[in-house]
Order: sequence, then C-alpha cells, then structure tokens
Amino acid sequence: MDEKARYEPMAYGPIGAAIKAAMPHTEGDPLGIHAAVLALYSAALNSRVTQPDGRPVVVWTALAGRSMVGRKGYALATAERILRDSIGEWLALRREGGISSGPTLVQTLYETEQESLTSEGGLDGRTIVIDEEWPSTLLLVKRCPKYSGVLRTSWDGKRISNVTKKDGKRVEVTVEAPSLGFHAHIQPALWAKYISLSEAQGGSYNRILPVIVERSKRLRRRDYEGSPLDEIKVSNSLRLAYEWAGKEQRQMTLNGSAADRFDDIRAEYEDALEELPEDVSCFIERSGEQVMRVACVLTAAERKTVVTVKALEAAKSFVDYSVASVKQLISQSNVTKSRTVLPLDVKIRQKLELYGGEMTSTQLYRALSSRYTADQIIGTAEDMADVSITQPTVRRPGANPVIFKLVEVQPEPEPVKAPPKRRAPAKKAAVPAARKGSNKKPPAKKTAGKRATSPKKSAQPVPAGR
Repeated sequence: MDEKARYEPMAYGPIGAAIKAAMPHTEGDPLGIHAAVLALYSAALNSRVTQPDGRPVVVWTALAGRSMVGRKGYALATAERILRDSIGEWLALRREGGISSGPTLVQTLYETEQESLTSEGGLDGRTIVIDEEWPSTLLLVKRCPKYSGVLRTSWDGKRISNVTKKDGKRVEVTVEAPSLGFHAHIQPALWAKYISLSEAQGGSYNRILPVIVERSKRLRRRDYEGSPLDEIKVSNSLRLAYEWAGKEQRQMTLNGSAADRFDDIRAEYEDALEELPEDVSCFIERSGEQVMRVACVLTAAERKTVVTVKALEAAKSFVDYSVASVKQLISQSNVTKSRTVLPLDVKIRQKLELYGGEMTSTQLYRALSSRYTADQIIGTAEDMADVSITQPTVRRPGANPVIFKLVEVQPEPEPVKAPPKRRAPAKKAAVPAARKGSNKKPPAKKTAGKRATSPKKSAQPVPAGR
C-alpha cells in the first residue's frame, strides 16, 4: 500500500489538508508527520481545549523507525514547518529536551507556571518534551522510581508534586493541573532493550501512541535551491484555530451519532483486549480514550466544538495504525530475544577467520568489547586448542603486540594397544572314581609340578569282577 492510500483514512480537516499539501516537499512518512503534528499542536491546545469529560486533549506520540531509513527527524521538521505560523513562537519558548527524573519534570512544569504569572495571559504551564534520543533518556529513567508516576499523572492532567528541602525546611513543589506534551523517537531494534515490560504493565506506555515510520520518497536536491522544506507552506487554518482556542476555554462535545459510535469503538477495543496476551494489551489499554483525544484535536483544528462520526473514524484509523505498530514492535522484539547467543569461543574464531586468521589483541578486543571484557576474551582464547597467543619482539618503542592466530590442531596419536594377554589353560575336570564291578581302569594321575616323559603305571592289580 502506497503512502497516500495508508494516510487517506486519517487525513481529516485542516490537519490532513496541510500534511497532504506538504508531502511533495518532504521525505518524511505522512503518518509520522501526522503523529508529530498531533503531538505538537495538541500540546499547544492543552488546557485551552478539553474532552467532553473535562480531561486534557493532549496526544503523546513516538516515532519508531530505523536510523536514516525511517526519516523520523524529517517528519518532525516537516510538522514544525507546517505549524510554524501557528505555534512556532510558543514552541520555541516551551520546548524541553529529554527529562529523565520525576522531580526534574515537576520542577520544570512548576517553573514554567511561575514565569507565566508575570505575562499578560496569566498562569500558563503548557510545556512539551521533544526527545529525539529517547533510548538514552529511558536508560536514565530506570534510576528514578518517581518518573513513571509523574509522567502518567501528567497525561491525566492531575496534581503532581515533589518534596525538597531548602534551608533545612521541607518544601513541597506542586503543579495542580500539569499541561505536558510529549513526542519522542526510537529505533525498532532498541524497543525491547529500553521499553520495560514491567513499566508497560504499570501503564507508563499506554499513554503514548507509537508509530512505525519509513521514508516516503527520495527528493532530488538539484530541484531545490535550499532545503525542500522551505517550499512547504504554513497552514493559515491551523493558525486561526489556535487563535480561536486561545480566546476562551473550549470544551468538546459529541453529537448523538458520534456518541453512539464512540460507545461501539470502546466496546471493540475492550473485546480485542480480552483476546490479546498481557504483554501486548498493556500497551493499548487506553485506545478508546486515545481515539477521543485525537478526534478532539482534529475537530478543534476546524474551530468547532462538536465532534462528528467522521472525526472519530479518522482518529480511530490513526489509533488502529498505532496498535498495529505496537504489535509489530513486540513481535520483532520477541524474534530478537529468541535468537541463539553464540559462545565467546565461536565468536573469537569467527573474528579471526574474518581477518584472515590473525589479529592483534587491540583488534580482537575492539571487535568483541561490546559484550565481553579483555580478561574474558583472553581467558577463553587461552583454552582454545586452535588459537595461539604470542607476543613477538618488535624493534620499536612501546609494548610488544599480542597476536592471536588460528593454528591447525594436530590430531592426537592413537594410543598403542597392549598385546592381548595369554589365557591360562583351563583346568581339566577331576577323573571320577571307578565303580565297583567295572573292568575299566581309571586314568593315571599326572604329577603336579614335574614334567614326566613316561609316567609310571600303578603296580596294583585290577580287582576281579563278581
């Protein structure tokens, strides 16, 4: 399926029109651009537009794509270009990098609110975290037990706090209604390594919509004097909608048909969750509310407060694609985990064969240092019969190099077989005594220990028979 066919079901209203207009001048995936626009634009609408139940409409997204091939950065840059005229100034002031601890996140949102108190608009804590190196942040997040809880509560728009000490006194920093946006990038191969299943089961990742992205096309640089993104026109409709949302508090509603359809959508997702294993379902448990949030943002972009069935269907198409992305990421992770890990001796042998059978210690350590230490490598090599380790003397300054080399293993000589032992002669059975009345003579007995040439016969006469 080409990019237009994939994107068409979710291309709704001014947001969909702006992205389709930008596609001739970008290499980004239209679905990735859509995800980035939703994250950035909803963060700017946060606290100004709410769902029918009063909860935030903010949409958090994460682009999952291979380096270069996925064009994640291209998708984000395209989204920023589309929104430059509407929220560009706000984005420059309220954009934060990767935040890896709960207390830091609380403090950042608190300071943003305090700085806004002196502005003309009054209290405004809207902030967006854009993390283009999400795996690095996730590695640090594991050290902070408070981060996940603060992140989840911020998505819900509920009170967050952190307790610190100042001048020996206990000070509590509180944000009553956090307005936090979020957008991140990750490589699919790193999903299993950095996305913790235990955190997912606790609800940390079902608030984020992952989207697998690919390059849409290759643009010819000769066709553009500057960057191709310079040809993208800003969206005046989205600028007007942002101004409309800022004039007063807007609360979205559903018309009758949309309310019925939304009930059906929720039921569909709940039925699907019952059929999925927990390691998958924990990522998509909030799909129903995600549809509502996306639909509210699409509707607000039209400067309307009544969500229609069409807006819900477009939102569901996007969330369904995210659900499919989650399943694919988990499937790829399981395949990676099931691969057999080769023993270190096999890896050493493979590296030496790749280098023609001989490597210096520096070369071998560099080739294997991502998983093994130098002591492990040399200890294993010393036990390998087909690898020799030498340190030839070289006439030059510095230490002599250590050389690892594949050698031919000489077969061990076969052990010399001992001559077969001579078996001792079997003992003859004792001669039975002659019966009375028998005319037969008993055989003569041999003298033990002496070798006689002609044994003497007994001189006793044979008794006569009856």
